[in-house]
Order: sequence, then C-alpha cells, then structure tokens
Amino acid sequence: MKQEPTICKGFDQKPVDYAMLERRLFDLIEGVSHKEREAGGFVRALLESMLREFGNSLHLLAAAEFRREDGRYEITWSQGEPLWDLLDRGLSYRKVQRRLLGQSWWIQRGLRRQTEGREDWYDLILIPVDRELHQVLGLITPSMAGKEGQQREADFQVLGRLIRFFGDRQHQQERLQEILTLAREQQMSLLSPELPSLPGYQAAQRSVPAQEVGGDYHQIIPLGPGSFAAAIADAKGKGFEAAVLVTALHATLHVVNATPFQVVHKVRLINRSLAEQGKQRNLISLFYGEFDDQGRLLYVNCSHPSPIVVRSDGLEELADGGLFLGLDPASEYRMGICDLRSGDLVVAYTDGWTELSNEQHEEFGAERLREAVRPAHGATPQSVIDLIEKACDAFRNDLPFHDDRTLLVIRRD
Repeated sequence: MKQEPTICKGFDQKPVDYAMLERRLFDLIEGVSHKEREAGGFVRALLESMLREFGNSLHLLAAAEFRREDGRYEITWSQGEPLWDLLDRGLSYRKVQRRLLGQSWWIQRGLRRQTEGREDWYDLILIPVDRELHQVLGLITPSMAGKEGQQREADFQVLGRLIRFFGDRQHQQERLQEILTLAREQQMSLLSPELPSLPGYQAAQRSVPAQEVGGDYHQIIPLGPGSFAAAIADAKGKGFEAAVLVTALHATLHVVNATPFQVVHKVRLINRSLAEQGKQRNLISLFYGEFDDQGRLLYVNCSHPSPIVVRSDGLEELADGGLFLGLDPASEYRMGICDLRSGDLVVAYTDGWTELSNEQHEEFGAERLREAVRPAHGATPQSVIDLIEKACDAFRNDLPFHDDRTLLVIRRD
C-alpha cells in the first residue's frame, strides 16, 4: 500500500496576504542589496535573511547558493536542514539552462526521502540570480502538492520575479561602476600627479571629486622657454556628464595651445568648440592664464570664481573675461593683465570650497577664503593649500563635502 507524502507539518498554515508578502520581500531584498554594495555577498545575505524572515510562512527548510563550475552546479554555501543529498545526481548545467533560461524560477518536484518506514516528499525551487545563470538560488520546501501548495507556488513566483529584478539591477549597477571606474582612471590621467618645473615660479594643486568622477579640472601646460599656461575649470553638473565635458575641454585646450594665438583668441576657439557640440548647452566656467618669466600674467576669466592675488600690501581679484564657455558660440571675452612681484601668490579655486556648509547651513563663502589667505604672502603654495583646508575643516566641523573641489596655487619667486 502506497504511503501518502507528509506535507508541511509543523508550519504556520495561515493564508498569505500576497500584497503584504510582496512588500515585505521587496523591502528585504532592497535592504540586502544595499548591504551587498557595501560588503559583498548578496546571495548569501539574501538567503540568510529569507530563512530568518520567511522560513515559516514560505515553509523553507534549506537554502543554498549554487555556482556554475564546468558543466555542473556546485553548492558553495548552504543553511538549514541537511537535505541536499536528495540531489543524488546533482544539477547539470544543460538541465538548468533548459528549465531556467529566460525564466524567473523553476520547480523540481518529487524529491523523496524514506526513513523508518515513512516517505517525505520535497520540492526544489531554483531561482536564477543573473541572466547568464552563473549563480542560482536553491530552496527546499515540503511538497507543494494540493491546494495549500498552490498558494505557496504563487508566493515563490513573487519571490522569483523580485530576485530577477534585483539581480538585473545589481548587474547594471556593477556595469555602471565599471564604467565609472574607467572614467575615473581616464579623468585622473588628465590631471598630472606632478606639476611641471616652472622657472621663476612654484605651484601646488589639490583636487578631490565628490563622486567617482567629477567636473573639476586644472592643468599647467608649458608653452615654451620661460612661459606656461594655467587653467582651472568647473563643468556644470555632476558625475559622468560633467566628466565628459572636462575631457572635451582638456582635448580642446591642448589643441589651441599648439597654436601661436593670443590668450583671448584661444578662449574664443575653446568656447566655439564646446558650444557647437550638440544641442545641449555644455556650460563650463574657466580661468585661463599665461605666465611669463618677467611676472606678467595675461588671463581670461569665463564666469569662474575670481582667483585671488595675495600681495604684501593686500588682495586683488582676477575677474576680467566674459560668460561661461559653451553658452554662446559668438561670446566675446576681455583679457586681463596682472604683474606679479616676488612672493605674490595666485590662488585659484572651484566653488566646492566656498559653497561648503556648516551645521547652521551657512556657506564658507569667498570672503572667508580671502581672509584665510590674506596673511599668506610669500608662503609656499603647498602651505597655502594646507591653510585653506584647515580653515574649511574648522568651519564645516566634519560635515561632508557635496561638490568637487580643486585648488591651484602659484607663487612668483
């Protein structure tokens, strides 16, 4: 006489509120996804949380992580009751591929364990974590035969869809992170870690993006014997979009500096190039200056925060110029002239320094920056950067920066 399978004994048999279950599963997987981005181990953290939070309502007995190795799937982690010996032939890749490719879940029914004259029947639920089936979740539950089992099947369908959604999202985030890492490496390659030797001058720089990639830019470019160009810029926007603008600026800047044109003409060419790249306005603020060995500085300021000239008898600002780059291809620009004496400093910065806030939501502001550097005449450029950072840190009191920030300090010897 055939024995009837034992089904779901000892479990909570209350009907499941599907809407509530879906919300709870969504919150659970979302929380695990956030943890994984910080510490890794998305699948294991998910399985542990599922057993803890839903082991009773979904009748979960065991959970495992399967990874594809050659032509089979091997268990790399498991928790719960020791039931995995029920897979006496294991899981072949071809079988799983045939059942799971393009699907959010699959049930292998009819796993049997016979002990002491009694038969217990179980089902294996397989849920792919990624579309390539490199990683699969395995869940063992008492047989879902009968009406009560149909209800649990609906629960697992919800679970499968949600895990597929979050698995796809996790994959997209990883790909985006790879792209941002490459963009970060590309952007950092534009910013030389060591500034070139500048006869008659000293220089130092500090640049920190608020995200993986940012919109701040600075560069010192030797032009010939006894002269060099210095640029500092801020592409409007954040992250990847701003980094693309910075790359375009870098390329254009090096092209125009291979020409014999005057400062204003070079800036006009840069502006025209950026303004004609597509329909979207590519707004960049730029300070561009050319220094010679006699202390003469010719510059154009394109709506950038005005660099500060620190002299022995006071401060000046380098404000002559015009509008943002990329706003209008026909924009006109004025050239400014500044004669630097021994010990004079040019302190160029982006607004990430002046727009930082304290606990009272006050901005640090350009005036505080001016007062911080006022006594610094004759100091080394690196000590001026340290001075500014110290003043900003004291003001913000450990609150985070929310914008890219760059400093470029040049001293006339």
